[in-house]
Amino acid sequence: MKPRGGGMAFSARPGAIAALVLAAIHVVLALLPAPPLSPALNLVLFATNLYVLYCAAQVLKRRSGAWLALFLLGYVALFLLTMVYLGKKPLFILLVVAYASVFGSPVLLGFFGIFVLCFVILQPYGFETFIPLALVYAIVWRARRSASRFALLCLGAGLVGMFAVLFPLIHLALQDSAQTLWRVFQRPEVRGAISTSLLSSTVATLICAAFGVPLAYALARLDFAGKRWVESLVDLPILVPQSVAGVALIVLLGPGSALGQGLASLGLGASGTFAGLVLAQVFVASPFLVKTAMTAFEAVPLELEQASRSLGHGAASTFARIAVPLAGRGLLVGAALAWARAVSEFGCVVLFASSPVSGPMLVHTEFLRAGLTESRPIAILLLVICLWIFVILQFGQSLMPFALQRRGGRP
Repeated sequence: MKPRGGGMAFSARPGAIAALVLAAIHVVLALLPAPPLSPALNLVLFATNLYVLYCAAQVLKRRSGAWLALFLLGYVALFLLTMVYLGKKPLFILLVVAYASVFGSPVLLGFFGIFVLCFVILQPYGFETFIPLALVYAIVWRARRSASRFALLCLGAGLVGMFAVLFPLIHLALQDSAQTLWRVFQRPEVRGAISTSLLSSTVATLICAAFGVPLAYALARLDFAGKRWVESLVDLPILVPQSVAGVALIVLLGPGSALGQGLASLGLGASGTFAGLVLAQVFVASPFLVKTAMTAFEAVPLELEQASRSLGHGAASTFARIAVPLAGRGLLVGAALAWARAVSEFGCVVLFASSPVSGPMLVHTEFLRAGLTESRPIAILLLVICLWIFVILQFGQSLMPFALQRRGGRP
């Protein structure tokens, strides 16, 4: 017991000396002809430094001297940032207390560093930068035990780059309050435009699925001359600029074309109608569903379909009972991507089917009419609604009754 007591006395002596030195420094600061701190702030800072000194002693007790050096380095960095550069002395007191408190936990220390980076350095973009960076840090922290440092570096850098691309949308979504968005949503023209977008994109997705799923299954299962050309044609709407697609539809189905005049005489005109809006969305969205569905069908083991055929089921029955259920998750993902692409279409729609007014068209017209102030809430409202529906479509695949369930290694 004596050695322990002696060790404690020995470890307490340097701490007491450091506390006395710290008190002397603050006394000198208070006695200067022009003290840099008020008496109250000087006293508070002295109490804060005593707490920091205590935390530093705990760090030295539990860890090596390198950790103590890191602790002091962080303290100096906060001092230079808040006291010297920003001149915000109360902010330094708050941050250094939090820093000393969380230093013992690496994960909390990381979140603290992100907090300081976002809310102190990156203002006025603190909130919209803190959320993605904290999410990236949490993901990398959870994955650190099962991945190499290089893989973690790739993951972190990739996620930061992805959030940098999405940052304009994150910043936009935080510009207006919920009350403002609700007030905008109550306007009849806004509700009508959003309803038109949601309905037309849903119809366009169903049409894409009607011909895209069989086409994707055929491309995944058949090998024929010219298959690569067919796959290239599927990707063509992605490569064509939206304005070019709009002009092409006008030339084919516009009021001045023979086919457009014939359809108009039958009451089936496409340009400037709901049908034209759906047609434009089908054109731009179909590749996303076909390519994703093709990948999903290719992942279904061919042996299962052959076993179904050997048991007497026909090709159509095997497709409906085996291929579609097992590829269901991929088909839903493809439908979600196609729906998202359809609801966001603007370039083709503004030329070929500007009426009825869809959500993107209303944002454009309000921007031209009244500027950013009037168009921004509508854009945020459309973004939030479409984002929630897309999230539901993406993550609702686990609720599919025909999703592939593996038990005992067998589907």
